[in-house]
Amino acid sequence: MAWRPAGVNKASNNIHVLGNVKSSSSSSPTFQILAFETAKCMVRLVALYKSLSDDEFLQFQKSIMRSPGVATLNSDDETYLLGLACKEMLENLDQAAAVVSRLGKKCTDGELNKLDIAYHNMKQGIIDVRHLDFNSKHVGKIIEQMQKYASYTSMLYASLVDLEEMQISEKKMKKWKRNASRNIDYFNEEISLRRKQVVHFRKISLWNQTYDKIVGLMAEIVCVIFVRICTIFGPFVPSLPCTTRNRHPIRRNYSSSPKSPEVRGSSFRISAITNTEKFITKNKNLEGNTGGNQILMHSAPENSVGAAGLALRYANVIIMAETYFYSTTTMSKSAREYMFEMLPINLKQTLRGKLKSYWCKDAEAREGRQGLAERWKVALEEILGWLAPMAHDTLQWQQERNLEQRSLDAKPTVLLLQTLHFSDLEKTEAAIVEILVGLSCICRNENQMNKAGI
Repeated sequence: MAWRPAGVNKASNNIHVLGNVKSSSSSSPTFQILAFETAKCMVRLVALYKSLSDDEFLQFQKSIMRSPGVATLNSDDETYLLGLACKEMLENLDQAAAVVSRLGKKCTDGELNKLDIAYHNMKQGIIDVRHLDFNSKHVGKIIEQMQKYASYTSMLYASLVDLEEMQISEKKMKKWKRNASRNIDYFNEEISLRRKQVVHFRKISLWNQTYDKIVGLMAEIVCVIFVRICTIFGPFVPSLPCTTRNRHPIRRNYSSSPKSPEVRGSSFRISAITNTEKFITKNKNLEGNTGGNQILMHSAPENSVGAAGLALRYANVIIMAETYFYSTTTMSKSAREYMFEMLPINLKQTLRGKLKSYWCKDAEAREGRQGLAERWKVALEEILGWLAPMAHDTLQWQQERNLEQRSLDAKPTVLLLQTLHFSDLEKTEAAIVEILVGLSCICRNENQMNKAGI
């Protein structure tokens, strides 16, 4: 669902009539309206954390990297694919770390104000990993807390949307009060209940949590995820900092600023794992990136679908062809023309040439129209078996990164290497032409059979 439409902002501003919720700390401010944006970042971190679990990484190596589509169109080089996955996860972490660092500027804890320095220095290899155990119970509890806060914030958002709609309806119903007094009484009870729900969810969601508490949790998970990425991808990506636990840390016992009352109960101090006093640059290639996945996207080879800017268009063509192939109804002429118009000029010309060769009488005389159609059905089912999943992943990857469509779903996301972005342009276009020629042959045969009354 989209987040923070105008109605939610208005409902949030008007909710003071329900009574103010006191902050849990007089020294550290609470998130309030920024709770929704914070929840999105929190869920992004949880999803990234889950995608790096032992089971998920094993699934990635055994299934995703070795899937027929990725191997045929992208690459079967394990080191290359792992490098792409590592780059994307680091870029996603960079984005989340940038948000957490910005929120850290609002904290009363001096260390949390310097998260941008700490994260930069961690990426430069200045890190002590002894207190960052990915699989520890402590980290697991933090992830559970973050999921709980994100869930409550989602419920608050839904309640605010409903409340805004009910407030609009309430104004309309007041005009009809004389004719619908019973309905108004019932409606007043409902809106009163919804207002109580909003107050309740404000108390238990991120809305009423302090910056120091939540940013502290998120900062620790950022550090844990970074170390995890270095640990599992390190053997394949030499540029990553070494995080082997049996080696001496590059630097430790860093100076620590006094803890604020809000975070004194936490054993995690970012100054204990890296330098928070000044930016230290040893490798410019590992500096943070806050521009989304732009660097990775622009790294696609010149002969790839992504470099040609055709990934989304080809994904839509493939999915449309898959839909018609498995449909019980015959593909109409207008549908075929619409799909044809989606193709770039060079592919239209290639398709026309292929269609002319397959419509020759020699081919039909050799195998018979029915036999030719059946052969195409078998061929298309095989091609779509490995090509269609990549098309679906291409659309899903775009949807997951669309800010207006992003929802609070903490499941692991699709990686760019699973899409058509890095696919070989010539191989991809050849597969699409085969599919469209086959569909045309099948449709022609079905139309002929329908005319003959078979």
